[in-house]
Amino acid sequence: MRTLVDLFHSFAPRGDKTALVNRTGVRRFAVSYGELSVLSLKMAALLARHGVEPGDRVLLWGPNSSWWGVAYWGIIMRGAIAVPVDFMSDRGRAESILKLTQAKVVLQSRFKPERLQVENSLLLEDLKYLLEEVAPYPDVVHPAPDDIAQLIYTSGTTGNPKGVILTHKNLVANILQINRQVPIITPEFSFLSLLPLSHMFEQMGGFFTPLYRGGAVIYPRTLKPSAIMEALGEEDVYVIMSVPRLMQLLKTTIERELAEKHLTGVFAALARIGAGLSKPARKKLFFPVQRKFGAHFTVFVSGGAPLDPDVFRFWDSMGFTVLEGYGLSECSPVLCVNTIDKQVAGSVGPPLPGVELRLDGKEVVVRGDNVFPGYYQNEAATRDAFTADGWFKTGDLGEIGPDGWLTIKGREKELIVTGGGVNVYPDELEAVLNKVPGVKESCVIGLDRGAGEEVHAVLLLDDSGAKPDEILARANAQLDTMHQITGCTIWREPEFPKTTTLKIKKFQVKEQVKQGAAAGGAGTTQDHLVNLLAKVTGADPAEIKEESLLVADLGLTSIGRLELVNYLEQEFRLDIEDSQIGPQTRVAEVRRIIARREKGHRRGHYRFWTNSAPVRALRMLGDALLNYPLYRLFVKLEVRGRENVEHLDGPVIFIGNHLGYFDQPSLMFALPREVRYRTATAAWEEFFFGDYHGLDRFLRLAAYQYGTLFLNLFPLPQTSGFSTAVKYMGKLTDRGLNTLIFPEGGHSHDGAMQDFQLGLGIIAKELEIPIVPVKIVGTDKILPPKHTGLPNRGTVTVSFGKPLRFRFEEPAEIVARAQAAVAEIQ
Repeated sequence: MRTLVDLFHSFAPRGDKTALVNRTGVRRFAVSYGELSVLSLKMAALLARHGVEPGDRVLLWGPNSSWWGVAYWGIIMRGAIAVPVDFMSDRGRAESILKLTQAKVVLQSRFKPERLQVENSLLLEDLKYLLEEVAPYPDVVHPAPDDIAQLIYTSGTTGNPKGVILTHKNLVANILQINRQVPIITPEFSFLSLLPLSHMFEQMGGFFTPLYRGGAVIYPRTLKPSAIMEALGEEDVYVIMSVPRLMQLLKTTIERELAEKHLTGVFAALARIGAGLSKPARKKLFFPVQRKFGAHFTVFVSGGAPLDPDVFRFWDSMGFTVLEGYGLSECSPVLCVNTIDKQVAGSVGPPLPGVELRLDGKEVVVRGDNVFPGYYQNEAATRDAFTADGWFKTGDLGEIGPDGWLTIKGREKELIVTGGGVNVYPDELEAVLNKVPGVKESCVIGLDRGAGEEVHAVLLLDDSGAKPDEILARANAQLDTMHQITGCTIWREPEFPKTTTLKIKKFQVKEQVKQGAAAGGAGTTQDHLVNLLAKVTGADPAEIKEESLLVADLGLTSIGRLELVNYLEQEFRLDIEDSQIGPQTRVAEVRRIIARREKGHRRGHYRFWTNSAPVRALRMLGDALLNYPLYRLFVKLEVRGRENVEHLDGPVIFIGNHLGYFDQPSLMFALPREVRYRTATAAWEEFFFGDYHGLDRFLRLAAYQYGTLFLNLFPLPQTSGFSTAVKYMGKLTDRGLNTLIFPEGGHSHDGAMQDFQLGLGIIAKELEIPIVPVKIVGTDKILPPKHTGLPNRGTVTVSFGKPLRFRFEEPAEIVARAQAAVAEIQ
């Protein structure tokens, strides 16, 4: 294998083997290797249509997904140069990279509130439809190993970002080096992708490596904790590519659960017992925790920053394997990694085969085929990056043990040199501070006040009320006198600014502390939350205050609420329910939810087991003995357009007008038997679970029990918790089941069809399945909504229209077209 094209040619022969899996939070979409091959060649043809020639740059700015993968391989197979941009970057950074690369096409995402306003732009989420009519690209590209495959732009902490040139040779070399060092990956392995594909650590370890070995990659849409745990519970995950901060967050989650169950002491005792046991024995001892990660979970791979030895020991004590590695984008990116046979806390392991490593003073310098040739159109930066004899200067300070294993001490540019000439490594002090009660997170920086740098701590505190002076005193008591912290600043925002690998952007923190000191405060930043609220509501950012009510003052609509929740999940990796944001929610409360990472708890009334074969058989029996005979006492049923539903290709959404209580049984009995018993009906949740008391409450709960068992109803809330219902519908769809919805949201009181609710558009957009319009006539004469006596006898007509398929339409367009389709049925 000499180029990425050689790797791509291995995809088609693998056929139906799963390559990529999208978990949208509502649906699960799998892409096989064969499909990945065809779609990527179609993508290459689409890029050619948009004027992309070999050697042109294509900007790729979107979240991890199979469509990101299709776009990437399409770029490669067109002979173009991929320019991945961190999805969490703001528009300003993306615009800067666009200008620096003169990209011919921009591939971006609908999930970004602010997009690049350029003419030649495509949405990644639209590729599913854009590629339908495109023929696979017929030309075969033959790049040379030294041709540029992609440009990765650095964070640009001191000016314009620098474009790291990575050639086909660089990337292929690192793929082969990693697989020689850690030769455990098989086609059975699946990787849970949690880090951005714009970051070389994830791209190499969680994209190229599994695809090289024939494994699968799983992409959750958001990185909120519940989405991660759901993926672990439902997918057979073998590997998680991680960063130290994520390892710490997972550790904290487990410790919090233990504390809530009063098991902290038991855990500590088990850890002491496990210390003398083998790793397989520790895995059995901590089976309850191991079980959460799945039966075949094999390894955490940690990179991007030094891993705290205490965090390593926490996971190791439970029998987990943690491979800490080290690298930089300029090195494709991996240079060192621990081995499966041996892991050492605090060490990043030995160099990969083919990587040469030495210390130049205390700085780590390297060379190998995986090391980049230079920065894009930046000769000065390229010269500065290499030693006179051609070794790349990493900028990291390290120590090499007698066995050749490397330990990283910190970044040279972050090293604090005190007035006494003492070198202080911030990472070591932060590890101490973060364990002091009251500290949620810390950032240690050097402040130069004219006599050398002072060691300064910036503290993000929890709600315990701990005093800063006491925190510093406790931390300094554990530090050498030469490494004492001399001052601190309290960080007033919910979180430190971070990269997508969760590293604190220290240069931003330092600048804000300086500005705050000059102004007599702790400094402020451009308010990301305010900008987000302005984008969703259309309000003027200047008018958004902490006491502003989201609904009354800012005009947040019910659909806007769902959009806001989606953005908050993406931007802040939150577990949040739309039920947490209501008419009385203020901006300050949203900020508190973000700061405290308050998880939304909603008790759903969902019973998926009612779709099981035994309950389906019970439903058939109930229809034969009770429901249908009772229905026929009052109704003569006429069915039209039945041919439109007799041969459905996959699950659909049935929608109909809503005249009375006989609508649901009329529509269901009009369906072919094989369709009827694979269809669930959305029912107004508040009808069953509103503020009812006494006999009324009992009767409604009894109706819910009967409805879920014998009518296959599930609740669809009108006020809050809509996202939970959509997720349930996604589960139905993934199992090949249909959904019936009455989108007016209530019965018509005069026979005229009311406006359909916009939620239908969101449901259709998320489920990505056709809508079958249905018109019902006559049920209002049988049992009108407010009728209290026995039903009347009469005729009911149910007419099915042709399935509607949607592609690029937005929710409002979907709703308008669907309502018109129902109205037009004769």
